[in-house]
Amino acid sequence: MKTIKQITFALLLLAVTMISCKKDEILTSSTNHQMNSKTTKQLLAFRDNLKLKNSSTMPLDSATWYLEGLLNFENANNNHQFDGLEFFYDTLMVYTSGSELTLSELNELYAHFNTTLETISKAQTIPDFAYDALDITIINSGLKNGELVVVMSISAGSNLIGNYYAFGPTDYWSWGFQGGKCGPYAGQGGTSDASQQLNYRFNHPVALPSPGYYTGVETISTTGDQFPDAANPGPYCDYKIFLYDATNTGIWPCLSPDELNYYLSTMPYIINAKRPEIGMSYINVSVTALFFPNGTSIYFHIYDLRYGYYHEYDKIN
Repeated sequence: MKTIKQITFALLLLAVTMISCKKDEILTSSTNHQMNSKTTKQLLAFRDNLKLKNSSTMPLDSATWYLEGLLNFENANNNHQFDGLEFFYDTLMVYTSGSELTLSELNELYAHFNTTLETISKAQTIPDFAYDALDITIINSGLKNGELVVVMSISAGSNLIGNYYAFGPTDYWSWGFQGGKCGPYAGQGGTSDASQQLNYRFNHPVALPSPGYYTGVETISTTGDQFPDAANPGPYCDYKIFLYDATNTGIWPCLSPDELNYYLSTMPYIINAKRPEIGMSYINVSVTALFFPNGTSIYFHIYDLRYGYYHEYDKIN
């Protein structure tokens, strides 16, 4: 095996198909993109205005919208793919005159709730803790002193990578051959390795398909040389599937949580790219670590992807 500089005709055809499909997506999403861009600019302008801490006022409904939007923009993950959601609450009393809040008062609320979010994050031990969504409610107490009750309700949990459970901060795994954990956690992890850990997560997704069966099952094998990607965060390779030529380094690769989570994130693209025929459904994958020692030191993972034609179970009376 040589290092891995090929672009197949099939991938070129795939690229053309994807470009043609994307045209409609770009047209239909342009309005939403413009709206999102406008909203982001409004929130950033609001953040800049908060720094002025002046006596300019804002109606409560507008204050709620801007404060909630800014806190979500800065703190929430918002991909809404979480495991084990938890809910937190924080309440603050504000004494104000009338039915408006000054920028100075809003800045105090903004600072207070950011401190709350930071305190909650530091107290967590679950892997990849992240905020899903934040909800701000401002209630007029009805008291003569103008007391307002400001409530922040928070949903948070372990962030998922697509449909897969993410790797946590201690998940430093030897690339293969049952090398266990590595780096700062060397000596732990038993006889597992990065290929086995990826294999487990790929085949234990969060959302499972409906019960059914497959016909026309076909296995497609693929390796990283078919999927170059300079965005790979690891120090070893620029591919969507792990592949490392250590011929000149002699390094035994240790894959970090960031690199392993990157491989989780690229899996949907690989599944779609290797689909043998339209109409075939992805079933599962086997991840194997392989090593070519014949004059070189090439370490890599091979994915054996299985596809078939899916059929729901029919009720038999």
